[in-house]
Amino acid sequence: MNKIGFEFMDRNGQKELRMIMPEELKSSFFASIYCRGELMDSTDGDPEKIWGSMSSNFNNIGLVAPYQVHGTKVIYSSSSFALPLRPEADGVLIDRSSDSLASLRFADCCPVVLASDSSEPWMLLLHSGFVGTVENIVGKSLARLSEQMPGSKRERIRAWIGPCICKDCYSRKIEDPSTQNALKVFSPDNYRNKNGMVYFDIKGEIKRQLMHCSVPYDNIYEVEGCTCCNNDLYYSYRAGDKRGRILLLAGNTTKQA
Repeated sequence: MNKIGFEFMDRNGQKELRMIMPEELKSSFFASIYCRGELMDSTDGDPEKIWGSMSSNFNNIGLVAPYQVHGTKVIYSSSSFALPLRPEADGVLIDRSSDSLASLRFADCCPVVLASDSSEPWMLLLHSGFVGTVENIVGKSLARLSEQMPGSKRERIRAWIGPCICKDCYSRKIEDPSTQNALKVFSPDNYRNKNGMVYFDIKGEIKRQLMHCSVPYDNIYEVEGCTCCNNDLYYSYRAGDKRGRILLLAGNTTKQA
């Protein structure tokens, strides 16, 4: 199941999906998704429980785990935002001075990781579900970064699109106001109508948004599979997982287990 840019591993019953960093980023950052497994099963998606079980592997460093509200706010990976604090946000920015690890949780929404080896390297974790994709959290976050780091070149950005619900499983009623709003945003290539329902390709729209932001096509890595169809590997709210979540964990390479 390995895909360019990703590598599956199994650590004593806990499945892990690692994002393979290119040579120019290996010394700066790491990012992994902890899928369905013994550790995630036992913690019910609670970040404090998760970190209580994992922190010793990372020298008990702090963890930023925002309360995700399907918005576009991004916070910094800093001990001032770390657990037990849960500030509202759907993105976390990491750089070489970050003194905490960063995390987000998912159960059908899409994990997106962006990283650049610019003169001031950075990594950005984003929670881009249906609402976040309609709000274009990818484009808004990159626009803010361009203002903060004017020397960061888009052609140096790498992007990883993680597992989420697929275009055959995610549908909404056509008369729903949120559906009508999405139809104004999504490319026609990324939705279809069927029997009064609209089926959305969230991954496809995120990829389009990245390319619209001038991220090169060859710098975008996408993992195969659907959280709902592959419920044995991932958690899926639509498949019945009300509490379980996959965990996206990332940070400076010096903090890696």
